[in-house]
Amino acid sequence: MSELCFEALNHAELHDINVSFGAGTHVVLGSEYDGTGSLIQLAAGLLAPTKGRVLLDGAAAWSSARTRRRIASLCADETLLPARDVTGALRLALRARADDRSALSVLDNAGLARFATQRLASLTARETRAVSLSIALSHRDPALLALHEPLNLIGIVQEDFILQSLERTATGAIVLCSASRLEDAARLGGSESALDRGSWLAAAQTRPPLGTVTLRVHTPEPRRLAARLSEAPDIAGVEWAGGPELLIHGSELEPLTHSVVANARAEAIRITALKQNAPPLEALAAARAGLAQAYYERARGAGPGPRQS
Repeated sequence: MSELCFEALNHAELHDINVSFGAGTHVVLGSEYDGTGSLIQLAAGLLAPTKGRVLLDGAAAWSSARTRRRIASLCADETLLPARDVTGALRLALRARADDRSALSVLDNAGLARFATQRLASLTARETRAVSLSIALSHRDPALLALHEPLNLIGIVQEDFILQSLERTATGAIVLCSASRLEDAARLGGSESALDRGSWLAAAQTRPPLGTVTLRVHTPEPRRLAARLSEAPDIAGVEWAGGPELLIHGSELEPLTHSVVANARAEAIRITALKQNAPPLEALAAARAGLAQAYYERARGAGPGPRQS
C-alpha cells in the first residue's frame, strides 16, 4: 500500500506540517488562504518544498519523474498542454503517461465530449479545470490522486461521475482532496482534517463548534477582505472557494457583523451582500435536544411545563 508523508514541511502559507496518509480518501478542509492549494501542488510534486520533505512511498515526487507518473492531480489553477484544441491537449497528456486510449473516449466518459473541438483559449478557468479533472480521473493506476476542490466543478462535470471515480481509486490508492465547504467534505467521505492559516488541525478540530455563527459576504475583492479578516481577533475563521463569496465564522452575530463591516471600511472594500448562513443541521438538532431536556427537567422538578399558546 502507498504512503504519502509530509515531514517538517514549511512552504508559503504552510508551516510545520507533519502528517502521513495511507490508501483511502482523505479530505483537508480549508481555503486557499489556509494553504490547501499549496498542499495539493506539493503532494503532486509540482512544487519543491521550501523546507522539509514530501514523500510518496519514500521518494520525493518533485525530483523523481518516475514517481510523478504515478500521480494524477487537479490544482486550483490549471493550464492544459499547448495544442490547437482540447482533443490535441488530451492526446499529449495521454501520450506522456503511455496511455493508448483516445482523447475523445476520456472526454466522453466524463461527459465533456462537447469540448473536444473547442480551442484552449476559449475555455473559461472552470472549464479548463474540468478538462484537467477528466485527465486526472482517467489515470489507470495512480498511487496518488491529489485534487483541489473537485466538487466545485459540479455543473460542468456530473457529481456521480466524480464521486464514483474517487471511490474506485480509493480502494487501492491515496485520494487526497481539499474542500472549503463542510458539505463537500461530507460528500467526499473518508477521513477529515483541516488547515487553518497554514497550521494543521486534527480531525476532531475540523468542524466549527455548534455555537458558531456564519455570515455569507459578497464582495468584488474577496481575497483582500479575507486577508484583512483573517487577522481580526474576533473572527473565528474565513472560507473562500473562489468567486465573490466569503464565509465568515464567529461566535455571536452582532459583533461578527460589526467586525466584518468595520474591517471592510478600513480597507475601502465594498460589500455587495451580507446575510447570516443557515445553522447546520447538527446545531438545530442539539438545540432541540437541549430544549427537550430542559422541558423534561422542569416537568420533573417544578410541576407542569410551559404552556403552548
